[in-house]
Amino acid sequence: MQADDLSTIEDESRELDSPANEAILVDGAVLADDLVRRCHKLLNELSAFQQYLIERKREHTVELKPFHHSISAEGKSLEKLRSASPASERTVHTLRSSNLPFHEAVWDTAKASTGFVAFTKRFYWDTPASRNSKRSQGSKGKCALVDVVAQDGQQWIKVSTVTESRLLFELAKAGWEGVDSDSDSDGDGILVNGLAHTSIDNDASANGGLPINNGKDQDRVDIIRQAQDLQRAALAHKVHYKHPSVTVILPKISNDPPPEIARILDTIRSTGATVHLGPPSPPSDLHAAFQNLAPDPFSNLTLTLNIDCTILLALVSDLSHCATDPQPWFHRAISRQIESERQEQLLPTTLWPAMAGRDLVCTEEAARRMCEIVDTIGTESERKRTDLLILPLGQTQQQSPNALRQAFAGLSNYPIPSDWNLPIKVVPSVATAISNLPPAAQKVKESLTSINQSVFLHGWTKGWTTLTSNRTVAKLIEETVEGEEGEQLGPKIWLCTCARSLVGKEKGRRDINSRVGGGGGRSLNYMGSVIPK
Repeated sequence: MQADDLSTIEDESRELDSPANEAILVDGAVLADDLVRRCHKLLNELSAFQQYLIERKREHTVELKPFHHSISAEGKSLEKLRSASPASERTVHTLRSSNLPFHEAVWDTAKASTGFVAFTKRFYWDTPASRNSKRSQGSKGKCALVDVVAQDGQQWIKVSTVTESRLLFELAKAGWEGVDSDSDSDGDGILVNGLAHTSIDNDASANGGLPINNGKDQDRVDIIRQAQDLQRAALAHKVHYKHPSVTVILPKISNDPPPEIARILDTIRSTGATVHLGPPSPPSDLHAAFQNLAPDPFSNLTLTLNIDCTILLALVSDLSHCATDPQPWFHRAISRQIESERQEQLLPTTLWPAMAGRDLVCTEEAARRMCEIVDTIGTESERKRTDLLILPLGQTQQQSPNALRQAFAGLSNYPIPSDWNLPIKVVPSVATAISNLPPAAQKVKESLTSINQSVFLHGWTKGWTTLTSNRTVAKLIEETVEGEEGEQLGPKIWLCTCARSLVGKEKGRRDINSRVGGGGGRSLNYMGSVIPK
């Protein structure tokens, strides 16, 4: 395609995209009614998804509000247009320019994905690799807009409803020329997948490993610029120790596009992005789509679970098993946990489903520390539960799992699930055997206290998921591993966002640090988490 064709293509593009021509064929009132109906359908489906999340107490795990607000605003605008003069040329033009088809494409894309996280999220690339999208101080707009964040944050999806005619127009306007893939570029231009272009700087070392966009011609081909920006942002972020993958959805581009369009697609793929052509194909059944969007949060846990001291304490705490009245001498954290338990019961809704049917182990150090805390401040019922929960290292199991569950049931307000495998077996830690782990393991080890080494390095070495409510340590490990060069896989950690302390006794709580934590350079907080002095 020669630059001389610009005027011709521009005229053709305007004709193809002109709402005035389509208004001849489509009555404005009919168009308005159709758009309003589709908008209501989309809002109803979003509301149904919100209710699906609320019923499973997962409404706080995804971001829907900005997208929902945008569609609601679009719906109000369509209603006003329908009530005005739907037959006027200006109204029809506005109706034909509605953003609703884009919103529909984004929602269909989300329904066809798994592990949904958010809509319309910005990620910046002028900061070191991180897990969030917050703009750093001094940032100058170096960001990429992701339409759908899926696969628990590991997939970034860009949806573009650009048409082939519009892309051809952008190509001509940007001065790109179609050439054979084995041609050489002339002058200072650089050949990119068969497209000769003069505005790409070949020095990519300072730009996230990608060709630098000088902001002249290439900026005009929006979808290429967007793909490059997405890849730059992805290289600056890690999720679960990996850089997110980038996917570009082009619903209005056919599977057999013209050669010029095909070269654009190749250029997008050269950034590392995956390209999907044609409209997405979500499940026709909404419930099936919702199950994909919000899958079982426990599906990725390993068959053997490594239980941290914080979870061991939650499993025996009176706060987890029976109604507890606040006392004046309770620490504020205890009072908050009592209120949290009233709203959402930790064991039936979270911990027992996570452990269902899985083998449960804990390290000798975690068991010892947990028992020390229980012996120091635990109530009589908390001590009894501890005796039922843990099988000490080297001891033979005397009671059957069913007998242990029945005994536990007598100490709890909740029915004990039959697939909770008791007792939790105490095992020797292999935390020192880190030679087969990634290089980041040594840095992780140096940053942890001895008990946390025994727990988290043990789970990492064994390849088991570690269950913990110690947010500080989990974040420290993740940031340490993700801060290393390249992609190093860290330990599998499942973070329980709700902690449960022992109820304890006032005097015992006052004495706990002096009786348990002294001498080793560590102290114990009321959660049972080990923290540096």
